[in-house]
Amino acid sequence: MRLTIIGCGSVAGVHAGRLRSAGLQIAAVCDSTVKKAESFASAHGAERATPDVLSALDGADAVIVASPSALHYEHALCALERGLHVLVELPPCASVEQSEHLEQVAVQSNVVLQCAHTSRYLEPYRRAGDWIRETQLGEIRQVQYFRCVLPARRSWIDDALLHHAAHPLDLFLHWFGSLQPVGCAAFPPAAPHRDVSLLARLPNGAPAGIAISYSAKSAYSRLSVIGDEHTIMTDGFSFIDSGDSVMTWHGDAVASYEQAVTKQDLAFLGCCETGDGGIPWIETTRMMRQMGAFQGLR
Repeated sequence: MRLTIIGCGSVAGVHAGRLRSAGLQIAAVCDSTVKKAESFASAHGAERATPDVLSALDGADAVIVASPSALHYEHALCALERGLHVLVELPPCASVEQSEHLEQVAVQSNVVLQCAHTSRYLEPYRRAGDWIRETQLGEIRQVQYFRCVLPARRSWIDDALLHHAAHPLDLFLHWFGSLQPVGCAAFPPAAPHRDVSLLARLPNGAPAGIAISYSAKSAYSRLSVIGDEHTIMTDGFSFIDSGDSVMTWHGDAVASYEQAVTKQDLAFLGCCETGDGGIPWIETTRMMRQMGAFQGLR
């Protein structure tokens, strides 16, 4: 399978590095800056580098879209219209309408369309999800997610609500099935938002909160899941702590992230070849629909 990667940032580098380690050849890489694309291609053994998206898609079977967030929809649509399988990074698009349109084009083109729901593959969150579903924590009384992100210096501006809030939102939907949005506070009031807090109710009525900040001067990440029998806390990458030694885990944060990306990418490529594997797009549309409900509460 010939793979093209659109975007040459740090996330694209993880995709390329891990896939190359798995024995997959990168056919082409694309970035608007020629020197950046050429440097990326040289570092990851890609066959060619180009600043032109259409040229990068020539001869490809599948595409990973890891370009700036605001271009994800455009680049994913371009690849789908050319009959290519697509894995697109979060945020996959800007609205549920765009999500549904991407799915429609994927169906018409008879290709696989998936989103990088990477958090589901991170070991701490995978374990937490298993314990929640198996009711090992007891009845869930509260879930809180707080993350301070230090965005890399770049020419484009990210949106805390549409991007980093989507990761825990997806986890909560995956773990609990549904959420009832209660409130959304975002600053500045108009997008792109740098700070955002979401409040929701779980199906049992318990509170769930998500807070993302791009304004903090130091990085921080913590998820707390409080049950009436056990409480767990994790940074999502390197540890799980609890009062029960059975519900603890420690690992390397970088390795945990890179392994999650590998599992995600290989699941996507497996689905391209066999029709089975990865996370179906219906899950992505559900997440975008929920995101739209919170956006309406700003």
